Parts: sequence; structure tokens; C-alpha cells
Amino acid sequence: MKNQNYTATTLAGLEEVLAQELIEIGADEVQIGRRSVYFSGDQKMLYKANYCLRTALRILVPIDSYKIYSVDDLYQRAKNFKWEELFDCDQTFAIQSTVFSDLFDNSMYASLKLKDAIVDRFRYKFDNRPNVDSKNPDVLINLHISAEYCTISLDSSGESLHKRGYRVGQNEAPMSEVLAAGLLRLSDWDCKSNLIDPMCGSGTIAIEAAMLANGIYPGSIRKSFGFKNWQSFNAELFKRMENEVQPAEQAPVRISASDILRRNIDIASKNADEAGVGSLIDFKISDFKVLEPASEKPFLLFNPPYGERLTPDDTNFYGMIGERLKHHYTNATVWIISTPQCLKSIGLRPSRKIPILNGSLECSFRKYELYSGSKKFVAGKDGAEA
Repeated sequence: MKNQNYTATTLAGLEEVLAQELIEIGADEVQIGRRSVYFSGDQKMLYKANYCLRTALRILVPIDSYKIYSVDDLYQRAKNFKWEELFDCDQTFAIQSTVFSDLFDNSMYASLKLKDAIVDRFRYKFDNRPNVDSKNPDVLINLHISAEYCTISLDSSGESLHKRGYRVGQNEAPMSEVLAAGLLRLSDWDCKSNLIDPMCGSGTIAIEAAMLANGIYPGSIRKSFGFKNWQSFNAELFKRMENEVQPAEQAPVRISASDILRRNIDIASKNADEAGVGSLIDFKISDFKVLEPASEKPFLLFNPPYGERLTPDDTNFYGMIGERLKHHYTNATVWIISTPQCLKSIGLRPSRKIPILNGSLECSFRKYELYSGSKKFVAGKDGAEA
């Protein structure tokens, strides 16, 4: 089968992780971009990328790329494109636009011009037209304009790939599944050491850890992909790919997840059951202030509460985390994501700092290696070890 170029989008800070994932599944010509990774492969690779990648948000298939010098340039080229070879009049479509160009006042205007071109093409060919459905389209089209450069792509994923399909409930600020999977990869967790999330919220980190350790791909839970609505969809090829990536037998790994709120534990447990990993995670209600490690060399990865502004309560809370880790988690490896301001109050010197975005918040993902015996941790003026 002929190779084609694809673009996988991701969160800022996860580009290298996504590139490594693509290499692992056999993609060709992998190149890192800004919040994206470019690669090539055949049709089966397109299906495999959507099914297997844990840190991708969308897999885009470029179908036309050209320079535009006026609004009409976008319309005319798009009107001449053979959209009828991609989908039918009885299917719905929608357009997502990202525009950095003086030609357009806003992205919505660019989307409108592309929509007009597509509709007019169908009317010219069939005296009929497909309808727009912005909420649940059969076909999702991506438009990207930067200065005079225009790229039109088909979104093969449909809904964002972070929507695995297991989230039946959530708390106020659930972590993105893609971010959780990315943090696990960045932490170099070996998928064998006991993993603890002592502030699990709706359970995303623990669930993604259980899926990773047991070779369960996100696509095995997800019920739909955008490419299944395309005329070119090959159901037999998709099934063959699905059979080829079935997980091998994995060694059991213990994953513990706790939270101070019963409601969060109830939600996390239901989400884990929906993901098929409920039996692989030990959930319990517990305050981190009294939580004891379940093994001699625990591996902790967690996402404490934080916001845009640091309050005195935040300072005290993060100070408690640092004290608890120092006195009760010797010989532990600890990874925490939060804002740099909050992390200063922990009072431990990190061995690694990785800048990353959580939504719109600039965060830091930090590694703390705790040792018993001679190595003592004392908070300095800046909140680091003195």
C-alpha cells in the first residue's frame, strides 16, 4: 500500500513522547513539530496510530496545500477539489479552523468560505448538498492558514483522542487522558514498580497507568473514529490491524489510588471499571496526611490541586506534602505536576524539571528522589533543599 503523510497533534511538551510512540508502532519519516509530529505510513498505519497512540489528540490527513493571496483563492481552489470522492451528500460535515493571516478577520470567516466552497461543489455536481453538523459530524475537516500558506486536512480521529470512552464521571478539574499518559511516559516508569497516586481525583493517572502496564490500547475502549465514515474505510484492514496489536500477557503490577473524598473514589472506580482495569487498581479513601507507602521503594506520580494564584492555604498544603514525603517516603521516587509557585513550597530539591502545559496553565513536572540515612532535606529560602 502507498505511504501517505500524516500529522499527529498533541499537547505542548509531549512532542518527543509522541514521536517515540510513533517510532514504536512502526511509523516512517517521524519529525517533531510544534504541538505536532509529522509521519508517514500506509492506510493501516493511519488506523494503527488512532488506535494505539496514547499521547496524540488527533491524526490529520492533509488532502490539499497551497498558497492564497485573497479570500477568493481559498474558495476557488476548494470548490474545484473533488470532495465527492471523500464523502456523500447524505453525510454531515464540520470544519475546524486555525488561522494566522491578515486575509481573515477570524477563523469563523475562513471556515464559512471553505464551507461555501464544499457546498457549491456538491450542488454543481449533484444538485444536492451535505448538511453541516457542528456537534457530531460524519466528516470533520481541518483548515490551517498561516500567512499565505493554507492546508486542508481530513481529521481521521473525529472526536479528540483524549476521549477514550471510559470517563463515565468526573470531578471539577479532571486531568486530560493524553496528559496523564504523557506524564507516565516522561517519568520513565518501568510498568513493573508499584505505582501510587495519592490524590487520584477521577482516577485518570491510575487508569492510564494500568492500561500502559497491561498493553491495553486506548482504541480498544473507544467506540468510533472519524475515518470509519469515509468512503475509503476498509473494515477488513481495520480488523486485521486490531487483531495484530492485541496485548501480550503482562506481569501483574500493583497500582494504588487514593483520595480524601469518597465521591472522587466512587467516580474513579466506575471509570476504571469502564476501562476494563478496575481489578488492577486498589482504590481507597485516604488523606495523604496519614497515607503510608505500600512498598519499600514506592513510585509516586500525582497531580495535587492548584490554580492560577497561590494562596496561603496552597503554601501550607504543599508544605505538608513535602514534610510527609521527607518523613514517610524514604527510598521513594516521586513525580509531581503543579505550578512552579506551588512546588516551591514543597521544600525538596528536584532532580528533574520538565515544563509542560495543563490546559492554559504553565506547569512543571518535577522528579524528587528521596533517600534514607545521610541525605536530609531542609527547605531553603526558595523552597528548595538547603
